[in-house]
Amino acid sequence: MSSNNRANLEEIIKGIQNNKILEVFDKYYHDEIVMYENGDSTNRVGKAANRKAEESFVNNATVHEAKLLKTIVDGDNTAYEMYMDFTYGGHPVKKSQWAFQQWSNGLIIKEEFVEIKAPAAPEPSKDVKVSLEAIIKGIQEGKILEVFDKYYHNDVIMYEKGDSTNRVGKAANRKAEESFVNNATINEAKLLKLLVDGDNTAYEMYMDFTYGGHPVKKSQWAVQQWSNGLIIKEEFY
Repeated sequence: MSSNNRANLEEIIKGIQNNKILEVFDKYYHDEIVMYENGDSTNRVGKAANRKAEESFVNNATVHEAKLLKTIVDGDNTAYEMYMDFTYGGHPVKKSQWAFQQWSNGLIIKEEFVEIKAPAAPEPSKDVKVSLEAIIKGIQEGKILEVFDKYYHNDVIMYEKGDSTNRVGKAANRKAEESFVNNATINEAKLLKLLVDGDNTAYEMYMDFTYGGHPVKKSQWAVQQWSNGLIIKEEFY
């Protein structure tokens, strides 16, 4: 049923925009759904617990605008970026966020939300999937600088959880990459998911490395925007 995921996702997005959040939740979410807000799934395991959270939002929020910015559909892995303007408990909220879905038999069994900034419009690109796979392979083989030099745009901007301080332009970003390479020893870099939809891509990776003598084990999403076959924007969460 994965071929229907795009249509189902479009219905969910339409439901959000038409204030039918509970209706699409009931229809398209798995009984064993686990949902994450910026990596936290507290009280969000199972359909009953998540419906309570959705009911709380619906009962306290007035949605003024829900604008779809991007969608990525790749088999049972999908994602969309949305700008939302709403009032919650009397407080105005305006934000853009990514939502990543994992589907099972036509229903969402895992969903992750991460708040981000809205992107600029991309230009047509070459075969970005082949390039992205080469980048991932380069990370796994300890060739981070080589793939950075080859596949990143001169105007690339990179974000760490929404912060692009000292990460504007290829020269500044290469310094940051050099700092990581000079201080890190990668023990494992395991690809968990890969999403490709036109000039928008994303991957989730588990990394086990030592940085400055300290062990680090973490999973993170990297979201890319491509321009003429090169990454012009990348965000890590």
